[in-house]
Amino acid sequence: MSWNFETENYIVRLPISDQDGDALYQLLSQQAVVDHIPRMAMTVDAQALDELRRVAMRFEGREAAFWLIEDKNSGKLQARIGIQYINWMMLNAQLQLELSPEFPLDGLKEVLTEIKNYLFNELHLHRLETRIRTGISGLPEKLLALGFEKEGTLPSQFEYEGEDVSLDVYSIISE
Repeated sequence: MSWNFETENYIVRLPISDQDGDALYQLLSQQAVVDHIPRMAMTVDAQALDELRRVAMRFEGREAAFWLIEDKNSGKLQARIGIQYINWMMLNAQLQLELSPEFPLDGLKEVLTEIKNYLFNELHLHRLETRIRTGISGLPEKLLALGFEKEGTLPSQFEYEGEDVSLDVYSIISE
């Protein structure tokens, strides 16, 4: 079973630690890409290599998988989409989206459809959820357009930059 695949316009693949550090750093050094999680953007390129090693270990432990999304035409990294907190007993996982500002909704739909099909049909997961910072604009509308439903808000989940952060929960169930 291969975790790598292609869509019409994108290559969806697991990262390669030795090769993907610069591209991942370029993506995750933009605060707008990670603000909805929320966390600080990367500030040093060595952070990307650490992240790639961490993701590889989590994949080997069957606890997470993160894909890099490359545009076939330009070769530019458009997004990193991952699943984590996989519960193999309950067949659910948490989806994490880190999207470049240029990544169009049609592209996200194309890629996420393939990822959802893989997770639901090959891994037999039943439910995907994602948690995003309350008050972030843009991403909630994209999630709703992709078939996710808003389940509610988890108030004051943690503190970030001196303020309490609430998280909105969106989910999708396999058909």
